[in-house]
Amino acid sequence: MKVSLQTTENSMYRAARPSVNFKRAWSEHVSWGANYIKETGKTNFKLYSFPDAKAVFVEIADKAVVGLDNIKNRVVQTVAALTGGLAIKTILPKDDKSKIYEMKNSGDGIFEAEGIDAKPDDKYRYVIVTADNNINIVKDPYSKKQENINGWSSIYNKDSYHWVNTDWIEGKDARRIVRKPYEEYRGLAGLLIDEINIPTLSQEGTFDAAKGKIDEIAELGLATAIELLPLENTYSLQWGYDGVDKFAVNEKMGGADKLKELIDYAHGKGLNVIIDMVPNHMGTDGDYLTQTGPYEKGSGMFGGEFNYERPNNRYVRDWMANAALMWAKEFNADGLRLDMTKLCGSDYLLRQIVTELNEHAPNVFLIAEDGRDNKESVTRYENNYVNHEDSLKFIDTQVDFITNLGWHSTPVNIGFDSEWDFKFMHTMKNALINSSPSLLDDLDDRIKQSGHRVKYVMSHDEIGNEDGTRLIPKILSSQLFIFGKVDGKNDAEKGQKAAHAAQKLAELVVSEDFWDMSYSEFEKYQRAAGLNTTIPKMDLLNAFKTAFAKHKLGIGTVMTVPGPKMFFQGDEKADLSYFKFFREFSDEKEKRAKSDDYKNSIIEQKGYDTLEKIARPDCIIGRVQPKGIFSNLSKQMESFYIDLKNIYENNDVLKKGHIMATYKDMCHNVHIHHLGYDGKNELLIIKNFGHGFHMKNYGYEGFPNGDWKEIFNSDAIEYGGSGFINDMHPFIFRNNQNLYLAPNSFLILQKIVP
Repeated sequence: MKVSLQTTENSMYRAARPSVNFKRAWSEHVSWGANYIKETGKTNFKLYSFPDAKAVFVEIADKAVVGLDNIKNRVVQTVAALTGGLAIKTILPKDDKSKIYEMKNSGDGIFEAEGIDAKPDDKYRYVIVTADNNINIVKDPYSKKQENINGWSSIYNKDSYHWVNTDWIEGKDARRIVRKPYEEYRGLAGLLIDEINIPTLSQEGTFDAAKGKIDEIAELGLATAIELLPLENTYSLQWGYDGVDKFAVNEKMGGADKLKELIDYAHGKGLNVIIDMVPNHMGTDGDYLTQTGPYEKGSGMFGGEFNYERPNNRYVRDWMANAALMWAKEFNADGLRLDMTKLCGSDYLLRQIVTELNEHAPNVFLIAEDGRDNKESVTRYENNYVNHEDSLKFIDTQVDFITNLGWHSTPVNIGFDSEWDFKFMHTMKNALINSSPSLLDDLDDRIKQSGHRVKYVMSHDEIGNEDGTRLIPKILSSQLFIFGKVDGKNDAEKGQKAAHAAQKLAELVVSEDFWDMSYSEFEKYQRAAGLNTTIPKMDLLNAFKTAFAKHKLGIGTVMTVPGPKMFFQGDEKADLSYFKFFREFSDEKEKRAKSDDYKNSIIEQKGYDTLEKIARPDCIIGRVQPKGIFSNLSKQMESFYIDLKNIYENNDVLKKGHIMATYKDMCHNVHIHHLGYDGKNELLIIKNFGHGFHMKNYGYEGFPNGDWKEIFNSDAIEYGGSGFINDMHPFIFRNNQNLYLAPNSFLILQKIVP
């Protein structure tokens, strides 16, 4: 019987659905993996493996037993039976240092063992006898403590941490941002995110050491939320997106309890915490999923891709949905951000995560990094009054149709609360780095259409995925056309060399040596940086000042468009440290010992060595300390941001307002947007993306009625500007605008309410 994919969700699962063994109660979600029961002192184990596996065993070893670093380093003994051919009958431990228990086959690939004598921190692994009589020895895909990605899993007591800031968890702290689906911005209007990477916040790279940065963010009032780049377990400290243990927190940062402590600490400081998770791929190091069960459908550009819509997909989808529930419920995250959702290969998986969170953690908001041209269905909210159970049955049914009949469908509504605004980001980035003839048209469209989406200039991706350099060096490179001043065998190599030359020049400008350098010293430095010609000192100085002004202009544009906003760690101080892609594999030493080919291939691709011990030190926040003529740079940027944040806090028009009108001055590259809120409060934001300095003569035809006053000017001296501000004019109105408007600056004018 064929069912139209245009029918409503309710009618669809009523019309046709296969029989579904539905049991998604909360007890089901938390039953997977190793569950220590403190009342009994015993542990239950539950694994999804191959539905046709002959047998599955769990092996337990005391935490004190030596030689457990590698999951394969202790053999198991087999007892075979002759039944029309040699077959494995059972599995025995190597010696008396471990015990092996056969797990009950509950059907559909589910294997369970209950009441096992195992305590927290004991080690365990699964031994799977496959249909073709192979023995697979694997770690737990639900492992919550994984000290070595190639090693045994450890039993984790999820109740070992005792939360302090319970008022926050219970919703009694007004600073907590909660999901409100009926509001225009879903309750996220006041969301100002500082995106941070724990390993680069400090030399130590740990949760404990990160508290100092949390203190700084809270004391300065720079953000209402922090977003933690993924903490999923890997071999090393790294940038976050190569995790292979989706439920286990990276032990090198401190592990699960220390992360809970950090989240609790941030809540105590009034900061919401967003956990970044990766549902679209596995890292390439330490992936045992293909040996564990039908979790993956194959390999993609980033690693293993998950089996969300192929045979035996149900418990794979549940596995990832349970990861989201864990971050929300066990770690008390206030929001989740899902990495590159369009690459998950299943919008129904995404819809399932949304459905489960809305049922079990309804106050937790969900943000997608989708990248499908702001596809409306990603964040559309529709209250169709379908209950939790029926919604999940609908999802199961549709995925079954796709799996069994080869139909291609996608839900009409996924239901995320927000998403990263790729269009806004690309437009802003291009406006600041590579101005184009369509600059103002593109910017105008993005400002008017961003709405509930998260606005930002650059994230970790635009820095770490490219060349590791931040916005200021990127602008500097463009301003000085450094691409044409370096040598290389192709454009890719020249691009990398130009980026790193610009980084070195930026670090030179803010050094105490720059101004007193002789011509020969200055020329020698540029040659060492990779330039094949010399840039005059004043040209470099002026280009850096322009880059700094554009940096402020980008942040100012983000901050003056209503809805959620984000900046990257250190942007609030114009930090010049790199943020490189860095990681170390478990077999890194062996690869490098054989030859330099592996290392050289990385350097050719990225322009630098990605090894943690080499790349991470370059990325530590505050590594570059401005001195000399720019000794006040960080303080100037900090003052800029604090004053702008205070205006943001005291004007709901910047959070919940709407665009009343926009204006484009193509001749001068000036864009203006007019904001209103509650019929009274109005702001006018005038942004100059051009090089012209308009002095008491700039006006535009669409200037609104009423009297206005300047409340912010990015060109003020205290922000490192030239000091041409308009606060000396008590009234600014349509026929007497007389505005100072510096290049690459912006003004905020507030309407004076009688």
